[in-house]
Amino acid sequence: MLFRDIALQSSPQHFWLAIGFTGLVGAACFYLAFRWLHRARLIADTPTAKVRSAAQGYVELEGRAQLMDGEPIHAPLSGARCVWYSYKVEKQETDFEDGRSTTRWQTIESGVSEAIFHLEDDTGRCIVDPGGAEVTPSIRVKWRGQLARPGYAPQQTGFWNSLFSSGPYRYTEYRIQPNDPLYVIGQFVSLGADSVTLHTEVRDLLSRWKQNRSELIKRFDTDGNSEIDAEEWELARQHAEREVMASWREKTRQTEFHLMKNPDYGRPYLLSVIPQEKLTERYRRNAWIAVMGFLIAGSSTTWALHLRLGSIL
Repeated sequence: MLFRDIALQSSPQHFWLAIGFTGLVGAACFYLAFRWLHRARLIADTPTAKVRSAAQGYVELEGRAQLMDGEPIHAPLSGARCVWYSYKVEKQETDFEDGRSTTRWQTIESGVSEAIFHLEDDTGRCIVDPGGAEVTPSIRVKWRGQLARPGYAPQQTGFWNSLFSSGPYRYTEYRIQPNDPLYVIGQFVSLGADSVTLHTEVRDLLSRWKQNRSELIKRFDTDGNSEIDAEEWELARQHAEREVMASWREKTRQTEFHLMKNPDYGRPYLLSVIPQEKLTERYRRNAWIAVMGFLIAGSSTTWALHLRLGSIL
């Protein structure tokens, strides 16, 4: 048998390298099996809440993804309008060594949207902050082209279209579209009573102001030395806090203002366009595949060690 001959006749270096690799595969499958089973159990055991009546804390919501008022979100590669995106640009590079060429794909740019958007159900709206979320998108496209930033995506992006497309650049883009069904499980808070959220929004606004240094100095450099000292920075912070509070009052119009965000203490934060029943089935299926991978890797490692060491003894 081929595998028997490899286990018995390979050099010690190659044998132990293969044993180490198989052991790592088994360990990874073991970890993924428990990870996916935990997610399936978590989704199944957590009751679905409504935005209006959801309790503060770790909850799950179902609704539809909606853009917020203001500047729309556009995916960087395709330019398509969306509520969330993730993208990657790779360049094909060829290395020559000892008369042989090796081709590989090198990632030159990637990114994930951190812009907030709405989840809307039949009782109200909740702001979704996608930072740190594990996302299952509705749109997955891959294609190739001649430019680092194509500015569009082809109309046909199926397997055969991507297989026969050409160019030194390869693009990958994932998106959640406006009005897509959306399932979210994470930390639910009411912004009106959350001082930590106020601090975060003030910090973010100050960060945006700092990016435009000339405007920041124009507004808050009271002594005219073209620098922002500690007192002037405190003045800027007070102005930012007043602007955030005014924004809250304008947006809420006496209604409660809710946010879904990445939970504390390492709990999963999931955003999915797949309904929770199908998402649970997917996690369970993946978990059983991982269990099979663990059993195959473990039995293969045990068999090879028994065969090799038994022949030596």
